[in-house]
Amino acid sequence: MEKPLDLRLAIIGAGGMARILTRIFKGRVSEVAIVSRSLEKARKFSRIMGVSCSAMESIGEYDAVILTTPSQHIPEMVGKISPLLRDGSLLMDISSVKLGIIEKVLELLPSGVEYLSIHPLLGPAARKLAGNRVILIPVKGSSYIEMIKMIFEDAGLRVALSTPEKHDEIMAYVQVAHHFSYLALALTLHDRGPEMLESYATRSLRKTMQMLRMLYGNLRVIREIAESNRYAGRAVEDLKRSIDELARGGDDVWRRVEEALKILPVKAA
Repeated sequence: MEKPLDLRLAIIGAGGMARILTRIFKGRVSEVAIVSRSLEKARKFSRIMGVSCSAMESIGEYDAVILTTPSQHIPEMVGKISPLLRDGSLLMDISSVKLGIIEKVLELLPSGVEYLSIHPLLGPAARKLAGNRVILIPVKGSSYIEMIKMIFEDAGLRVALSTPEKHDEIMAYVQVAHHFSYLALALTLHDRGPEMLESYATRSLRKTMQMLRMLYGNLRVIREIAESNRYAGRAVEDLKRSIDELARGGDDVWRRVEEALKILPVKAA
């Protein structure tokens, strides 16, 4: 991007995802400001990130606002800032589950404010932006979509457009079934006796333990996603069926496993 786009952006929050979003938008828009309920916290974070900061009461001065608030608190935050948002501005959130959140936000949002729900598919600890993915879900209005898409792409992210229903259905498999496959293994090994790992852990299992440590650090969010995604039950039932099929064995299922292991790593690259 040759020069920053004419967009004043406020990011509400001063945590890990606010850091990621600041890295994405800084230098690509005319201004990035950090807003927090604690002005002192906003000042400290903005100094570290090299951007400006602003009080919550000034939110109406910005063209776009991104909420990095945890999903369950998004409607409450929207209720607080809605009277401050100006007509023609854009509200974004980064919730991992859309259905159930989006409807509440729409009830609270002023009629003249657009709404784009996004889902960056990278965690706060991500060091590299390029190659990661982000989902954009236009909910209300479309004036800003191409600009936001351009910014993410300029940062090296791969962008996909979706609907709330499609997003949640797919993420039930990508997140819930994925997480449950590891968590079920953790429960199985623990119930069998974790002391056996001291002598019998293979190299591949030790790598799996690294993933379990990461899941442990994000367990609250994992539970929240599993309990709020309305498609989670279907994804977990499909996972159970696959395990039962593997347990029964036979040439057919192992041929399908071989095909899956050949195709899936390529598709996820």
